[in-house]
Amino acid sequence: MKAFLLLFSFLFSVAQASTTSFLMVKMPVCLSDESVEYPGIIILDVPVLRAGGAPDCDFGLICSEYMPPSKAKWAKPDNVNIAATYGILISVQMTPADHALTLTIDASSAHKPEGAPYSIEQVMDTVEKCVKLMEAQILPAYKKTIVRKPALR
Repeated sequence: MKAFLLLFSFLFSVAQASTTSFLMVKMPVCLSDESVEYPGIIILDVPVLRAGGAPDCDFGLICSEYMPPSKAKWAKPDNVNIAATYGILISVQMTPADHALTLTIDASSAHKPEGAPYSIEQVMDTVEKCVKLMEAQILPAYKKTIVRKPALR
C-alpha cells in the first residue's frame, strides 16, 4: 500500500509539472505568389507548442521565424514571417502590482531587405495589429499599453 501511494504521489507531481499547451500565434506573413507582383501581408494563425514559461513572453512569438512545412523534398522553405525578416522585435514589461503590461514594438534595429515592397512602418502597423488580436488570449485581466520604437533613419 505504501508503495502504491508513493508511486501515485510521484506520478501526480510529474503530471502537475507538465504545462505543455498549444497557442495560436498571430503572425504577419508574406507569401510569394508568381501571379501577383507585390503580395499583401496577411495575418496567419500559427499553432505554437509552448511548455510553461511566463504567458507575457508569448507576445514575442509574433516576431519569431516561421518556415511553413513543405511536402516537396526538393524545396527548402524560407522564413515567411515578415516581422522576423525585417528584424522587428517585441519586448514585454510586466508589473504584477497594478496588473499592467507594456508591450514595446522595437524597430530601432530593423532594416528593409533589398527588393522588399513594404516600408518598416507598414510592417510595424501589421505587428501592432497582431498584438491587438492576441491581447484577449494572453493575460486578459491585464491592462496593456503598446509603445512603438520607430526605425532609426
